[in-house]
Amino acid sequence: MLELKNIHWIIEELLSSLINRLAKPRGASQRLMFKFFLTLLGLAMAAAVALAGGNAWLSSWASTSIEISAPVDITLAHGTGLRHLGAALENKGVISSDLMFSLYVRLSGNYPRFQAGPYRFEGQTSPASVERAFVDGKIFLPVVAHYTVPEGFTMKKVAERLAANGIGTATGNYNLMRKPAFVRGLPGLKSTKAVSLEGFLYPATYSFSKIPTPEQAITEMVEEFFKRLPADYETRASAKKLSLVDAVNFASLIEMETLHEDEKPIVSEVIWNRQRDGAPLGIDAALIYGIEDYDGDLRWKDLSNRKNPYNTRIFRGLPPTPIGSVTIASLEAVLKPAHEGNYYYVLMPGPDQRHHFSKTLTEHNEHVRQLVKSSRNEKESKHGSEKNSRHQR
Repeated sequence: MLELKNIHWIIEELLSSLINRLAKPRGASQRLMFKFFLTLLGLAMAAAVALAGGNAWLSSWASTSIEISAPVDITLAHGTGLRHLGAALENKGVISSDLMFSLYVRLSGNYPRFQAGPYRFEGQTSPASVERAFVDGKIFLPVVAHYTVPEGFTMKKVAERLAANGIGTATGNYNLMRKPAFVRGLPGLKSTKAVSLEGFLYPATYSFSKIPTPEQAITEMVEEFFKRLPADYETRASAKKLSLVDAVNFASLIEMETLHEDEKPIVSEVIWNRQRDGAPLGIDAALIYGIEDYDGDLRWKDLSNRKNPYNTRIFRGLPPTPIGSVTIASLEAVLKPAHEGNYYYVLMPGPDQRHHFSKTLTEHNEHVRQLVKSSRNEKESKHGSEKNSRHQR
């Protein structure tokens, strides 16, 4: 850390001068001068050794960590003196000596680079890491709003989650997400035909150091969507005759139909194949999206309801809008479907939520029978266990 180049230069100069004088005949005055130079050389070498030792000792102290058991907050205000900062750090147990810290920082010459602001120190911390934190400006901003948008979350659920975290109201947030002027005013959506933000609220975790307005929180999610979207995505989608809104709509179906990344291109293939043939997609996730206050059970009246525009068992093509938030993996699956000839899929029995994919209706119907049989057996087993439990009581 300490620069010894000046002392090295002095020693080199003294040695050079000494060698020049030794090369010449010496009288009494020259012998006196020679002793003087030897004394200077000795002092310079002693200073260099002492300084090097001090440097090693100070560097060792600065690199030694101490354990900070609880987070310590320090605010460095503009114009704060180094000794004042060091005293505050020592008083709060961040460093062991303000004097040593001041010496270390002054010798490094970094204090003018310290950045003002609030800082937090915790865990294993060394004086060197403290100095680096101030130089790098690793300012601590406490999180006051923190929420996660899961994959497939609908706009309505996002609106409720924002409200639960102190951001607007559920109704107000939901209405804002459907407000045409707000939707079309967001970056990336100005030239689209998006009628709402469904599908464009990217599933991720969001943190804020102060409570945002609903507009700020929603904008952050949309910006995250476009930040993650590959730069050439719209061009590639257009090559498949899909607008961005269409691609997001398509991707939302994939997102809701499977939890497994490896199944997404196969689900995409099934949708593409049925689209090609003008066959209904038959995706119940879309149908459910269009049911007000869905209670968890699909009934025959739901399956045959022609008033539900999201009923893809009746209406051909993509639903009117996306049906939930989408990941980049689902968006990519839209443009990179499998090519295995699959036309149907149904859940496999078991807890993994994986699917049987089929090329023919006969094969598909057999998989459906297996699922129905498994479900029936599971219900009977559960009923028997409950009956036995009642008898034992």
